[in-house]
Amino acid sequence: MKKLLIHLVLVSTCILSGCNDQRAKELRVGADLTLSGNIAYWGVQIQKGLLQAAYDFNQTSDGIKVNVVCQDNKGSPAGAVSVFRRLVSLDDVSAVVSVFSPVSNPLREVAGSLKTPLIATVVSAEGFGGLNDWCFRDFPSQSQQSITLANYVVKKYGVKHVASIVVNDDYGRDGEIAFCREIEKLGGTVEAKEYMSQNDTTIVNQLNKLLAKNPDCIYIVVRDTALGTSVKQMRERGYRGLIVGVNAFDSPLVWSAAGTAGEGCIFTSAYVDLSEPKAQKFVDAYKKTNGEAPDWIAAYGYSIGQYLVASVAKANGDKEVLRSLLASVRVDSIRGELVMNPSRDVISPIGIFVREGDNNKLIEIR
Repeated sequence: MKKLLIHLVLVSTCILSGCNDQRAKELRVGADLTLSGNIAYWGVQIQKGLLQAAYDFNQTSDGIKVNVVCQDNKGSPAGAVSVFRRLVSLDDVSAVVSVFSPVSNPLREVAGSLKTPLIATVVSAEGFGGLNDWCFRDFPSQSQQSITLANYVVKKYGVKHVASIVVNDDYGRDGEIAFCREIEKLGGTVEAKEYMSQNDTTIVNQLNKLLAKNPDCIYIVVRDTALGTSVKQMRERGYRGLIVGVNAFDSPLVWSAAGTAGEGCIFTSAYVDLSEPKAQKFVDAYKKTNGEAPDWIAAYGYSIGQYLVASVAKANGDKEVLRSLLASVRVDSIRGELVMNPSRDVISPIGIFVREGDNNKLIEIR
């Protein structure tokens, strides 16, 4: 990782510290990301996309340069607040990008008080942009993902009796509320609800309670290795019903932990088609920089970076102007057309996927 970041500093002029002699010629975007620990995968991929977007912009800009200041909040909400304040006060960033609901939610109040735009992604918590005019979210909400999922499993599989186990934070609870309400609206029953922490290595006690209710379907929301391990434990304890969830399943760490137990899991996630001709330039450039093909998470980072970096340059350091530009985003991107709605959410399509072998097979686009 250190070698990769050094390479990107040299190639894209991403400023990670110092360089005061260049400050007059630059504007900066902050990246308040989880870059270490057991859920770092998402932040690292978003970071790679942001850096690529800044590099591409600066290669063609003969005026203002916009660079990215990356800081690791270590997955701590308090740490994320400290990083945000430091990025604004010491690094003089025009805006900040964050990842995950638990660390992004407390940043909203800080963004408002410091009058600095916050763009959050991989954040599914409901009403994210509602606290103040400085907060934006570019990611499908839990309502969009979980309601779509509930309708699919009821209509396709005739699901009647469900149980849920979710991580006890906004991400998990918002998903549970949306999924269970929709199941009941469709005539089904919610037989049991259980909770877990992101650091749990076993859910045997919760599973015993869930399986005693004999559900047709278990809805699970937790991240990365904990999700894969939980799926594996469900199958090891003999559960043969549907296992479903949302975008957390869309990580290689999940499938590495789940092994063959992941076969047949159904989930909703952001839909990005990197085989589209418009994405090819990004894919080729990303491969050259990182030595690997991008995934959809890196593509999200890149597309966010594209409109954010361009808006920062256009605003020329004026955060009020930048806030207005972000509120009216309507751009074509490698993800298709991106439009910021009045709730300060970017509207994007989602897909329904099933795990088959070593692949996540797309079933439908919604």
